[in-house]
Amino acid sequence: MTDTHLEIERTYDLPDGADLPDLIGVGGILRTERAEPFALDATYWDTDRLDLVAARVTVRRRTGGPDAGWHIKRAESDTVRHEQHFPLTERADAVPDELLAALFTERRGRGLRPVVHIATTRAVTRLLDEDDDQVAELADDAVTATRLDASGAAAAEPRRWREVEVETVEGVDPQIAHAFLDALDGRFAAVGAGPAAVSSKLARGIAGADAPRLRTADKPAKKTAARAVTKRLTRLRASLHRREARLRSGDTTDLRGLAATALGIAAVLGAYRRAFADTELTGRAVSAADELADVAARSASAEDLVDTLPRAATPAQEQLVDAMTRERILAATRERRDVAVRDVVRFLTSPDFLDLLDALDDAVERPTPTAWALQRPKTVAQDVAAEVKPTIRELVRASVGDDPTDEAADRTATEAAWLATTKARIAMDVLGDEAFAHAFVRRVTVASEVLTERTQALHALEELRRLAGLASRAGEDTFGYGVLAGDRVRRAEESYDDAVHALSRV
Repeated sequence: MTDTHLEIERTYDLPDGADLPDLIGVGGILRTERAEPFALDATYWDTDRLDLVAARVTVRRRTGGPDAGWHIKRAESDTVRHEQHFPLTERADAVPDELLAALFTERRGRGLRPVVHIATTRAVTRLLDEDDDQVAELADDAVTATRLDASGAAAAEPRRWREVEVETVEGVDPQIAHAFLDALDGRFAAVGAGPAAVSSKLARGIAGADAPRLRTADKPAKKTAARAVTKRLTRLRASLHRREARLRSGDTTDLRGLAATALGIAAVLGAYRRAFADTELTGRAVSAADELADVAARSASAEDLVDTLPRAATPAQEQLVDAMTRERILAATRERRDVAVRDVVRFLTSPDFLDLLDALDDAVERPTPTAWALQRPKTVAQDVAAEVKPTIRELVRASVGDDPTDEAADRTATEAAWLATTKARIAMDVLGDEAFAHAFVRRVTVASEVLTERTQALHALEELRRLAGLASRAGEDTFGYGVLAGDRVRRAEESYDDAVHALSRV
């Protein structure tokens, strides 16, 4: 069993020998209770590359004190962390499988080893209000940290310091908690203490380590295409981490958001591939981004079917669809969505996804733009447009081919054209309004919107016809399926005509 909670705290550097400040009267504190000091012993784990440190994630095995066990801390900011607890295991030399699974993305699938040992002597003071309810806890820590090498031996001389952590009780509104912590700053300043320059014990203990994920490079020069591409990938990478972690934890409420993020990454890596070093990792990352965009888009499409397929276009048509038909459609579309979600989660645990994450890390943290990318956005845009335009013309042409009777081929071609035009629209947005010709942007946007409508209509028709066939073989009434299919047929026909018109203008 694991336990997760939100931790809001502030850390202060306190000179050796200095007394703790008098906090009575600040933030509702009217009384304090100081307990006897006790010892904490913690080993912090990470990959050889220090992937967890780079991801602002801390993993430790700690003994002593009331919360002994394995801990994962994910930093939201310098003062806010989400902490997850796992039971203490007998083996101190191996990370539990459950914890490794929870860290799959952050550790990039790599193994963990001890990187820092920290011994702490802690004296806890409970900060109480007028009702003797605890407001916060103050921990006065004398810390000794030793960085470890790959064999587990000391890699440097131990570092020693004193710090004080003040953590609000669980359940307090974050805004109130921060206001309370702000109120303490003046009292700590009066005894020569200030907010810690480094709020994490691990960050202090790891100081001096040379690892790939801790190396960074300067941002590309301003007013270059490379700067715009790096900026967009930074935002997309952060969005991907948030959304994939949510999905991996079982939350399927943001499939459309994940799809939009995945399409954005695929669009940038594909259209601006010449901005990155021509390496095997780049090639694998581009392919992985396309695959993620494909499976994520399918999950979002399945979510759309759950929301829209059981509903008719007008109130009058709604009256013609019986409850059983609606229930069968809802059950089938939910099953289709569940299958699509499993496909996405399966990809999120694949080596291809880890390659994509590694490439994004390099692009954001250690950008090495090519000479092509260091040109003005408008110059790069001309090259991108020259490559994109014939590709999307061919795909849109294939989606409105001469054999509309082959429905499976029609759906496949339409979906390919939709993906291409949507990625092109996203890619053009990266360089700003003035880079690409406005007329071309408008035409690609229209094509993307038309093909979105057509793709949704074709998928809806496919599912309704499949379900109607099952109902017919079971001897059930199929009239309701026909009512719902009629509107989708109309949409498909209208969007076909619109796609033909869009093709002539792209």
